[in-house]
Amino acid sequence: MIPYLQVEDISKSFGDLVLFQDLRFTVGKDQRVGLIARNGAGKTTLLNIITGSESKDSGSIVWQNDLQVGYLEQNPKLNPKRSIVQNVFASAGDKAKAIFSYQKALSLGAKGDMQAALDLMEKHHAWDLEVKARQILTDLKITDLNQHVSTLSGGQQKRVALAAALVSEPDFLILDEPTNHLDLDMVEWLEDYLKNSRITLLMVTHDRFFLDRVCTDIVEIDHKELYWYKGNYSYFIEKRQERIETRTTQIDKASNLFKKELDWMRRSPPARTTKAKYRIDAFYEIRAKATQRFSNNDVRIKVGATRLGNKILEAKGLDKSFGDITILKDFSYTFNRYERLGIVGDNGTGKSTFINIITQSIPPDKGTIEVGETVVFGYYRQEGMKIDDTQKVIDVAREIAEVVTLGDGKTLSVSQFLTMFLFEPDVQNAFVSKLSGGEKRRLYL
Repeated sequence: MIPYLQVEDISKSFGDLVLFQDLRFTVGKDQRVGLIARNGAGKTTLLNIITGSESKDSGSIVWQNDLQVGYLEQNPKLNPKRSIVQNVFASAGDKAKAIFSYQKALSLGAKGDMQAALDLMEKHHAWDLEVKARQILTDLKITDLNQHVSTLSGGQQKRVALAAALVSEPDFLILDEPTNHLDLDMVEWLEDYLKNSRITLLMVTHDRFFLDRVCTDIVEIDHKELYWYKGNYSYFIEKRQERIETRTTQIDKASNLFKKELDWMRRSPPARTTKAKYRIDAFYEIRAKATQRFSNNDVRIKVGATRLGNKILEAKGLDKSFGDITILKDFSYTFNRYERLGIVGDNGTGKSTFINIITQSIPPDKGTIEVGETVVFGYYRQEGMKIDDTQKVIDVAREIAEVVTLGDGKTLSVSQFLTMFLFEPDVQNAFVSKLSGGEKRRLYL
C-alpha cells in the first residue's frame, strides 16, 4: 500500500475541552475511509487540520509529494460574485485558465484570439475537463451554469462545491457530509462515481447506507482514542460491538479486583516495603480501569405533549406556485391524531414549502388551513434556528422553558433535559459558538 496521508500523534484541545490526543493513522492509495465519531468529538476539526485550514496543538501531517487534494467542506465558501461554472473551475489550475480563455474568445467573436485559445485548450487537455464538469453538474441537477452563486440556495451551493471538488480531479478526496442536500438519485450517482473513479477518499457522513456501500475502511474516534476497522460500515458495527463487550468484561473484572484491593488499602498501614508500594501503585491503575464507563450516545426521550382534541389539522384546496413552478394544486388532506407521515420528493419539488404552508409560516395562493385549538407545532427547520452565538447553551434552553414535562408526567430541569440530549454540564455552560455543527443541530432539536 502506498501511503498517501500519514497522521502522526495529532492532538487538539479548546481550552479544557480535549477533542483527541496522539491520533495516528495512515490512508493509503485506493482506500475509501469513513471517519466516525459522536457529534462534538472533532471530526470536522480533524479534517480541517489535515487540510491545513486549522492549527493543531501537536503532531504532524505528512502527505505524499505532488499529491492533488480536493476538499468539500461541510459549509463550503463559494465566491458569490462569480457564476457556477467559474466557481467549479476555480481549483482546476491551468485547465481552467484554458477554458476561460476559450469562453472569452467565443464571446468576443471576430475580436477574440480564437487560435490562441484553441492551442491553450489542446496544450492542457482541457476539452475533457469541460465535458466532465458539465456532466457532473447535470448529474447533480445543476443546469444553468452561468447562474450567479449568490442566487442559489444553500443546498444548491453545496452541490456546486461538490462538483468543484470532483472536477478538480484529485488524487485524494476529503468530503465532509457529502450527501447533505442530495436526493436519492444523486446519492446513488455519487456512490457509483466514488467507487468507479478509484479516488482515495476520507469522508465524514451520517448516512450509514452510504458508508456501507462506499467505504473500504472505517476509522472511529471514541473517548479521544482511535480505532481502525478493515471493512465497511456493517463490519464496523459488528466488530465495534465485540470490542465494547470485551472492554465491558475487562471493566467488570477490574471492578471486582478493585473492591478487594480497596479493602486492603483501608486495612493496611502506609507502604513500608517495595512490594507494598508496587501494590499501592497498581491499586490506582485498577481504580482508573474499574471506573470507566461506556455510553452508546443514543438519545431516547418521550416528550410530553398537549392534550389533543378531535381536530388536528385540515388542508382544503391548497394551491401554491412560484412563477411557472407549481408546488401544490388543489391539495386537500385531513391529519388524524397520532398520525406519522413522511414527505418525499426530489430537490426543488417543494417539501419545505409544503411544511411551511401547513405550519402557517407562509400563506398558500389558494385554499385554507384549519388547525385544532389545542394543537401546538414543534418545527425543526432545515436551516435551523437563529441563535446568538454569544449565549451559553443552557441560557438558550432557559429562554424557552425552565422545566420540561416528559411523556410519563415527570418533570426535569432544563439542565437535566440537556443532559438527556448528551450535553454534559461543562458543555451546557459553554458558549454556542464553541459547539460543532452536529451539536448545534442537537440543540435546535
